[in-house]
Amino acid sequence: MHKTRLLGPTDNPDIAETLALAFQNENGWSYIIPDAKQRAARLPAAFHLLLREDHKKGAVFGTDEFEAVTLWRGPGQAHDSLWDRARMIIPFAQVLRGSLLRGLEVADLIEKHLPEEPFWYLHFAGTHPSFQGFGFGGAAIRAGLERADHDGLPAYLETADEKNVALYQSFGFEVKHVWQVPEGPMFWGMQRRGKTRH
Repeated sequence: MHKTRLLGPTDNPDIAETLALAFQNENGWSYIIPDAKQRAARLPAAFHLLLREDHKKGAVFGTDEFEAVTLWRGPGQAHDSLWDRARMIIPFAQVLRGSLLRGLEVADLIEKHLPEEPFWYLHFAGTHPSFQGFGFGGAAIRAGLERADHDGLPAYLETADEKNVALYQSFGFEVKHVWQVPEGPMFWGMQRRGKTRH
């Protein structure tokens, strides 16, 4: 079993690098930034911005050498407030540039499909391509699920890659809904029931 730990802001360069490589060919980000070279150049900075929020609003877990990382938002923190959006729009515009409108489109649709009840939100989960298939990703996911189980709360995620559905089902997630970005990718929203505390 791979060891995991809670990661902090000083780890962000390594976390962002792992996530940028993990999401280089992911359907959601491929829609937002269609050009592969631009995507490779901009994803690290985009994840730095997302990490800034997720450290404050939840927890970031990873394996010892950042082979896999998961970004979680805690109960009541998945939805971005109007203030959050206003504060982040300029930094994201500087990173995404001409892709900003697509990014906002996807973010708005994700927001609309989030559950209403309290839950732990698996915002992003990624494994460095060189370490996929060795159990690192599963270890990083389980670290966050343990937090959700400790709180007795469900966990929720969405994925734009259908091949991930079976993986998440193996962790107890069930497909809650399927939706599509107009002229863009399909998304699978998946929820895992909360464990009853004794």
